[in-house]
Amino acid sequence: MELILFLSIVIVLIIVMKDTWEKKMLTRLGNDPVSIGDYCVIDIRDYISASHSPYPGAENIPLSYLPRELKDQFDCPKNILLITDDKRGAKIAAKIIRKKRNKLVYYIKSA
Repeated sequence: MELILFLSIVIVLIIVMKDTWEKKMLTRLGNDPVSIGDYCVIDIRDYISASHSPYPGAENIPLSYLPRELKDQFDCPKNILLITDDKRGAKIAAKIIRKKRNKLVYYIKSA
């Protein structure tokens, strides 16, 4: 009985810590204009979406190409700002970026 209680407490703590870690790992910026000079802006949408509604100053690196681009050529000393269609893609990209570089990651949903 005590073992079940202990395990349930541990599971609850893991869930709470995971949510806290995800919030720390990825932050949504509001719809206010952002100073591009403060961030390295990466548009993780596919090429078609990015060409239909481009974000000024953003480098378009679709999510599927992101690990290779980070490994090969992308080098930026600033924090990262992601342009995305959905939060799910931003979470995946943030996880990839945090694995390669220890930078703060922010995101904006495209219009």
